[in-house]
Amino acid sequence: MPILLYGLDACPVSSRQLRSLNYVVVLCARNVFNTNSSEMAAECTKMLGISDIAETVAMRRDRFINRFMSNSSAVCEICCAMSGHLYS
Repeated sequence: MPILLYGLDACPVSSRQLRSLNYVVVLCARNVFNTNSSEMAAECTKMLGISDIAETVAMRRDRFINRFMSNSSAVCEICCAMSGHLYS
């Protein structure tokens, strides 16, 4: 999972890309559990505590933004000010 999600904290990700990443997780689970059922593989990943990719990316992005905003360096302040103009 860390390799699959590397860098997504700071990048915009579309819903289509999230579905593709989620498909990779389900496909791996299908192979690990030796099943052809995507529903069963998805249920097994939930039982193992592997959450949905969209939820995981959202949590990681929130944590990244909070850490970035708590940094008081001048570069971070400039970037935060610029991002406010980009997303307004």
